[in-house]
Amino acid sequence: MAQILRGDIEGTSCFLPASGEVWIYDELKFLDLEPEMLTGEFGSDRVQSLVEFCKSNPEYQIISGFQQAVYNKFVPAARIYYLADGDADPDLFLELGARLGIQESLQVGHALFAAKISKIKGGDDA
Repeated sequence: MAQILRGDIEGTSCFLPASGEVWIYDELKFLDLEPEMLTGEFGSDRVQSLVEFCKSNPEYQIISGFQQAVYNKFVPAARIYYLADGDADPDLFLELGARLGIQESLQVGHALFAAKISKIKGGDDA
């Protein structure tokens, strides 16, 4: 499982920086966007604000979480959305947990979520 898990985490750690996910709540608020979560997630009820923002600001794109994948484009039926300002190639995507069972997928999600919370709590207050 460690090798499978490492592959999924490495894929995530490559895809998200390449796409330029904007996940910092304060940065999104500065852009006059209101995410549902502190990690920059937008649900389907708030995605219209992202669509309108990206039309006015073409240097940004939408990342869509749909089923077991994350797409570097707007997918209308997605479960969750993020704003991004990196590589706008709509053919980029990340398949999550394709080789993992339910329990392993939850562990990957927990590990990634914990890392983001740690980064938020730790900050740059050295």
